Amino acid sequence: MEKIGKIKDGITIDHIAAGKALDVMKSLGVTPEAGNPIIIVMNAESAKMGKKDIIKLENVVLDPKEVVDKIKAIAPSATVNLIKDFEITQKVKS
Repeated sequence: MEKIGKIKDGITIDHIAAGKALDVMKSLGVTPEAGNPIIIVMNAESAKMGKKDIIKLENVVLDPKEVVDKIKAIAPSATVNLIKDFEITQKVKS
């Protein structure tokens, strides 16, 4: 799989079942109209899952635990990472 760029500050949601990224976005109420960069990767190769989706929300401030609560029915294997200065500062698994 080609490397997907890092974000400086924001949230990444990894290990989403393939094809579910748009459902996750809808459940979070995040839309591109806010003007912040959104990266959605669908059907990426995954050693553990076969295929998976990934969402990166740059300059978006969300509590990772609240994100997990909102998406756990759609993406029960998701991992939510809080990113600050290109580093993971908090990781929450659903």
